[in-house]
Amino acid sequence: MTKKNGFDLRREKKMKDIEEATHELLNKKDISNITMDEIGKSAGVSKVTLFNYYNTKDNLINTTIHNSFASILEHYERLIESDLPFEQTYIELTQYKMKKIQSTTSMFFHNVMQQYASDPTFFDNDAQETSDRLVLRMFQKGRKEGKINPAYSDEVLLMLMHIFTEGFKSQAINSDNLIKYGAQISQMFLNSLR
Repeated sequence: MTKKNGFDLRREKKMKDIEEATHELLNKKDISNITMDEIGKSAGVSKVTLFNYYNTKDNLINTTIHNSFASILEHYERLIESDLPFEQTYIELTQYKMKKIQSTTSMFFHNVMQQYASDPTFFDNDAQETSDRLVLRMFQKGRKEGKINPAYSDEVLLMLMHIFTEGFKSQAINSDNLIKYGAQISQMFLNSLR
């Protein structure tokens, strides 16, 4: 592995700061009301630096959103590959997901959907497949531990997870109750797999 020089490290740090500032703004404002000047000011860099690193506002926003989702998937993978037993892995994943939902505003989701509407190729088709593969690896862990009924196929388990995940996104569900009853809901879900 090649050791990074000071220039590369500073560049990575700046890009991280820029994407964090962009993410913060995406949580607060509609994309159309976010300017490169505002992002630069928030990140402590010049507008020229933004264009040097990202070329366009759309590219910066897309990169920020994609990297945000990629970091979530990396966290999921670390948990799934950990030595935690299946049920603890699932509980940790659920708690992490709830924290992410809590820290992400409806404005951020609106902005993500706005980007997707303007460019249907915005979401990488492999992202859902990657997520599904991680979920299946978690279920394989559960099968090895005897925590999942062997009669349940991978397809049925994935369908159940998709239904469960979509339910978390529902506006009809009070997020305070979701947090309050999250442990009970997780236990009910785990019990349903036996």
